[in-house]
Amino acid sequence: MTSISTPARREIERFLEFSDHVGGLNEADVLALLRERGITTLEGLVSKAVNAPRSAPPIRMDAAQALSRPATAATQHATQHATQPVTHPAPAMAVVVDGVEHDPRDLSRFDGRPLTYIYGTERLVALTDDSALNGAVWAASQLRAADPRPATQGQVQMFEHVDYAGDWFWCGARQAHNDLTSVHHGPLHLHDWNDVISSMGSTNNAVRYYEHINFGGSSLFVQPFSDIPTLVPSGWNDRISSVWNLG
Repeated sequence: MTSISTPARREIERFLEFSDHVGGLNEADVLALLRERGITTLEGLVSKAVNAPRSAPPIRMDAAQALSRPATAATQHATQHATQPVTHPAPAMAVVVDGVEHDPRDLSRFDGRPLTYIYGTERLVALTDDSALNGAVWAASQLRAADPRPATQGQVQMFEHVDYAGDWFWCGARQAHNDLTSVHHGPLHLHDWNDVISSMGSTNNAVRYYEHINFGGSSLFVQPFSDIPTLVPSGWNDRISSVWNLG
Protein backbone atom coordinates (compact mmCIF):
# COMPACT_ATOMS: atom_id res chain seq x y z
CA MET A 1 0.00 0.00 0.00
CA THR A 2 1.30 3.46 -0.89
CA SER A 3 2.39 5.48 2.11
CA ILE A 4 0.77 8.94 2.23
CA SER A 5 2.07 11.64 4.55
CA THR A 6 -0.38 13.19 7.00
CA PRO A 7 -0.36 16.66 5.33
CA ALA A 8 -0.92 15.09 1.90
CA ARG A 9 -3.72 12.92 3.26
CA ARG A 10 -5.48 15.99 4.70
CA GLU A 11 -5.18 17.85 1.41
CA ILE A 12 -6.56 14.88 -0.52
CA GLU A 13 -9.47 14.51 1.90
CA ARG A 14 -10.27 18.21 1.54
CA PHE A 15 -10.01 17.92 -2.24
CA LEU A 16 -12.48 15.04 -2.36
CA GLU A 17 -15.06 16.66 -0.07
CA PHE A 18 -18.44 17.46 -1.56
CA SER A 19 -20.85 19.88 0.06
CA ASP A 20 -23.11 17.98 2.47
CA HIS A 21 -25.88 20.40 1.54
CA VAL A 22 -26.41 19.22 -2.04
CA GLY A 23 -28.48 16.27 -0.76
CA GLY A 24 -30.97 14.02 -2.57
CA LEU A 25 -28.38 11.91 -4.39
CA ASN A 26 -28.53 8.21 -5.10
CA GLU A 27 -25.86 5.85 -6.39
CA ALA A 28 -27.52 5.10 -9.73
CA ASP A 29 -27.85 8.79 -10.64
CA VAL A 30 -24.24 9.53 -9.69
CA LEU A 31 -22.92 6.60 -11.73
CA ALA A 32 -25.08 7.57 -14.72
CA LEU A 33 -23.75 11.13 -14.68
CA LEU A 34 -20.15 9.93 -14.41
CA ARG A 35 -20.69 7.60 -17.40
CA GLU A 36 -22.07 10.56 -19.38
CA ARG A 37 -18.77 12.30 -18.68
CA GLY A 38 -16.77 9.29 -19.84
CA ILE A 39 -15.79 8.26 -16.31
CA THR A 40 -16.19 4.50 -15.86
CA THR A 41 -13.29 3.55 -13.57
CA LEU A 42 -11.87 4.74 -10.27
CA GLU A 43 -8.68 5.73 -12.10
CA GLY A 44 -10.74 7.80 -14.53
CA LEU A 45 -12.54 9.56 -11.69
CA VAL A 46 -9.27 10.43 -9.95
CA SER A 47 -7.70 11.63 -13.21
CA LYS A 48 -10.68 13.85 -13.93
CA ALA A 49 -10.61 15.35 -10.45
CA VAL A 50 -6.85 15.90 -10.30
CA ASN A 51 -6.64 17.45 -13.77
CA ALA A 52 -9.76 19.61 -13.55
CA PRO A 53 -8.92 23.33 -13.85
CA ARG A 54 -8.80 25.16 -10.54
CA SER A 55 -11.23 27.94 -9.78
CA ALA A 56 -9.81 31.39 -10.41
CA PRO A 57 -8.82 33.07 -7.14
CA PRO A 58 -10.54 36.33 -6.20
CA ILE A 59 -8.86 39.55 -7.20
CA ARG A 60 -8.18 42.31 -4.70
CA MET A 61 -10.42 45.33 -5.23
CA ASP A 62 -9.93 48.44 -3.12
CA ALA A 63 -12.70 51.02 -3.43
CA ALA A 64 -10.35 53.97 -2.92
CA GLN A 65 -8.17 52.86 -5.81
CA ALA A 66 -10.96 51.63 -8.07
CA LEU A 67 -13.20 54.68 -7.76
CA SER A 68 -10.64 57.49 -7.54
CA ARG A 69 -9.34 56.98 -11.09
CA PRO A 70 -11.30 58.23 -14.13
CA ALA A 71 -10.98 54.88 -15.89
CA THR A 72 -10.78 51.90 -13.55
CA ALA A 73 -9.94 48.39 -14.59
CA ALA A 74 -13.56 47.48 -13.99
CA THR A 75 -14.73 50.31 -16.26
CA GLN A 76 -12.30 49.29 -18.97
CA HIS A 77 -13.43 45.67 -18.81
CA ALA A 78 -17.06 46.73 -18.86
CA THR A 79 -16.42 48.85 -21.96
CA GLN A 80 -14.83 45.89 -23.69
CA HIS A 81 -17.94 43.84 -22.99
CA ALA A 82 -20.45 46.61 -23.70
CA THR A 83 -21.90 44.55 -26.54
CA GLN A 84 -23.46 42.15 -24.05
CA PRO A 85 -27.21 42.73 -23.92
CA VAL A 86 -28.58 44.79 -21.05
CA THR A 87 -32.19 43.93 -20.23
CA HIS A 88 -34.29 44.62 -17.15
CA PRO A 89 -36.62 41.79 -16.07
CA ALA A 90 -39.72 43.04 -14.28
CA PRO A 91 -39.27 42.51 -10.53
CA ALA A 92 -42.12 41.31 -8.32
CA MET A 93 -41.81 44.38 -6.10
CA ALA A 94 -42.10 48.15 -6.38
CA VAL A 95 -39.28 49.91 -8.22
CA VAL A 96 -38.24 53.57 -8.03
CA VAL A 97 -35.99 54.91 -10.80
CA ASP A 98 -34.27 58.24 -10.08
CA GLY A 99 -36.89 59.07 -7.46
CA VAL A 100 -39.91 58.22 -9.64
CA GLU A 101 -41.95 55.08 -8.97
CA HIS A 102 -42.49 52.93 -12.06
CA ASP A 103 -44.64 49.98 -12.91
CA PRO A 104 -42.11 47.09 -12.77
CA ARG A 105 -42.99 46.22 -16.37
CA ASP A 106 -41.90 49.73 -17.37
CA LEU A 107 -38.27 48.83 -16.70
CA SER A 108 -38.09 47.49 -20.25
CA ARG A 109 -37.89 51.12 -21.42
CA PHE A 110 -34.36 51.15 -19.99
CA ASP A 111 -33.25 48.05 -21.92
CA GLY A 112 -29.86 48.65 -23.45
CA ARG A 113 -28.91 51.02 -20.61
CA PRO A 114 -27.30 49.71 -17.42
CA LEU A 115 -29.01 50.62 -14.15
CA THR A 116 -27.61 50.44 -10.64
CA TYR A 117 -30.14 48.85 -8.27
CA ILE A 118 -30.09 49.25 -4.50
CA TYR A 119 -31.66 46.24 -2.83
CA GLY A 120 -34.57 46.62 -0.44
CA THR A 121 -36.89 44.02 1.06
CA GLU A 122 -40.02 45.80 -0.18
CA ARG A 123 -38.81 47.84 -3.14
CA LEU A 124 -35.87 48.39 -5.44
CA VAL A 125 -34.28 51.77 -5.97
CA ALA A 126 -32.63 52.14 -9.39
CA LEU A 127 -30.22 54.82 -10.58
CA THR A 128 -29.44 55.80 -14.15
CA ASP A 129 -26.39 57.70 -12.84
CA ASP A 130 -24.56 56.09 -9.93
CA SER A 131 -21.84 58.73 -9.54
CA ALA A 132 -23.28 59.88 -6.19
CA LEU A 133 -23.35 56.31 -4.89
CA ASN A 134 -19.81 55.71 -6.10
CA GLY A 135 -18.75 58.92 -4.39
CA ALA A 136 -20.25 57.73 -1.11
CA VAL A 137 -18.49 54.38 -1.46
CA TRP A 138 -15.20 56.15 -2.17
CA ALA A 139 -15.64 58.48 0.83
CA ALA A 140 -16.40 55.54 3.12
CA SER A 141 -13.26 53.78 1.88
CA GLN A 142 -11.21 56.88 2.66
CA LEU A 143 -12.54 56.93 6.22
CA ARG A 144 -11.69 53.25 6.63
CA ALA A 145 -8.20 53.86 5.28
CA ALA A 146 -7.64 56.57 7.91
CA ASP A 147 -8.87 54.32 10.72
CA PRO A 148 -5.92 52.76 12.61
CA ARG A 149 -8.01 49.73 13.57
CA PRO A 150 -7.76 46.52 11.48
CA ALA A 151 -9.98 46.41 8.41
CA THR A 152 -13.30 44.59 8.65
CA GLN A 153 -12.85 41.11 7.26
CA GLY A 154 -16.45 40.07 6.74
CA GLN A 155 -17.13 37.57 3.95
CA VAL A 156 -20.29 37.28 1.92
CA GLN A 157 -21.74 33.80 1.39
CA MET A 158 -23.69 33.13 -1.82
CA PHE A 159 -25.99 30.14 -2.44
CA GLU A 160 -27.17 28.39 -5.59
CA HIS A 161 -30.79 28.04 -4.38
CA VAL A 162 -33.27 30.21 -2.52
CA ASP A 163 -33.46 30.03 1.27
CA TYR A 164 -29.70 29.45 1.54
CA ALA A 165 -29.93 25.97 0.05
CA GLY A 166 -27.61 23.99 -2.21
CA ASP A 167 -23.94 24.63 -2.70
CA TRP A 168 -22.27 27.93 -1.78
CA PHE A 169 -19.06 29.91 -2.05
CA TRP A 170 -17.51 32.92 -0.31
CA CYS A 171 -16.01 36.25 -1.31
CA GLY A 172 -13.82 38.03 1.23
CA ALA A 173 -13.72 41.71 2.11
CA ARG A 174 -12.15 43.95 -0.57
CA GLN A 175 -12.04 41.04 -2.97
CA ALA A 176 -13.92 40.38 -6.18
CA HIS A 177 -14.65 37.68 -8.74
CA ASN A 178 -14.77 39.37 -12.12
CA ASP A 179 -15.86 36.22 -13.98
CA LEU A 180 -18.01 33.60 -12.25
CA THR A 181 -17.65 31.23 -15.20
CA SER A 182 -14.16 30.58 -13.79
CA VAL A 183 -15.40 29.75 -10.27
CA HIS A 184 -16.40 26.09 -10.12
CA HIS A 185 -18.54 23.74 -8.05
CA GLY A 186 -16.86 20.80 -6.31
CA PRO A 187 -13.69 18.91 -7.23
CA LEU A 188 -14.92 17.74 -10.66
CA HIS A 189 -15.88 21.27 -11.74
CA LEU A 190 -18.80 20.14 -13.87
CA HIS A 191 -20.56 23.50 -13.39
CA ASP A 192 -19.64 27.07 -12.59
CA TRP A 193 -21.25 29.89 -10.59
CA ASN A 194 -22.29 32.09 -13.50
CA ASP A 195 -26.01 32.97 -13.44
CA VAL A 196 -26.87 30.57 -10.60
CA ILE A 197 -26.85 32.66 -7.39
CA SER A 198 -30.31 32.73 -5.79
CA SER A 199 -29.73 33.88 -2.18
CA MET A 200 -27.01 35.30 0.01
CA GLY A 201 -26.27 35.60 3.70
CA SER A 202 -25.63 38.92 5.39
CA THR A 203 -22.20 40.40 5.96
CA ASN A 204 -20.99 43.56 7.64
CA ASN A 205 -19.73 44.80 4.28
CA ALA A 206 -21.50 46.33 1.30
CA VAL A 207 -21.46 44.08 -1.77
CA ARG A 208 -22.07 44.87 -5.43
CA TYR A 209 -23.26 42.26 -7.91
CA TYR A 210 -23.11 42.63 -11.71
CA GLU A 211 -25.16 40.97 -14.43
CA HIS A 212 -22.19 40.47 -16.79
CA ILE A 213 -18.62 39.32 -16.37
CA ASN A 214 -15.91 41.92 -15.74
CA PHE A 215 -18.36 44.09 -13.80
CA GLY A 216 -20.45 44.88 -16.86
CA GLY A 217 -24.12 45.69 -17.36
CA SER A 218 -26.48 46.59 -14.56
CA SER A 219 -25.50 46.08 -10.93
CA LEU A 220 -27.19 45.33 -7.61
CA PHE A 221 -25.87 47.18 -4.56
CA VAL A 222 -26.55 45.37 -1.26
CA GLN A 223 -26.02 47.25 1.98
CA PRO A 224 -24.32 45.71 5.03
CA PHE A 225 -26.30 43.31 7.24
CA SER A 226 -28.78 42.44 4.48
CA ASP A 227 -29.98 38.83 4.50
CA ILE A 228 -31.50 37.93 1.12
CA PRO A 229 -33.27 34.55 1.30
CA THR A 230 -34.43 34.87 -2.32
CA LEU A 231 -33.46 37.04 -5.27
CA VAL A 232 -36.57 36.08 -7.23
CA PRO A 233 -38.76 39.11 -6.32
CA SER A 234 -35.97 41.55 -7.18
CA GLY A 235 -35.49 40.14 -10.68
CA TRP A 236 -31.88 39.18 -9.90
CA ASN A 237 -32.28 35.42 -9.51
CA ASP A 238 -29.78 33.48 -11.67
CA ARG A 239 -28.53 36.76 -13.12
CA ILE A 240 -25.17 37.47 -11.43
CA SER A 241 -21.91 37.03 -13.34
CA SER A 242 -19.42 39.00 -11.20
CA VAL A 243 -19.26 40.15 -7.61
CA TRP A 244 -17.33 42.77 -5.61
CA ASN A 245 -17.23 42.75 -1.82
CA LEU A 246 -16.45 46.40 -1.07
CA GLY A 247 -15.11 45.64 2.40
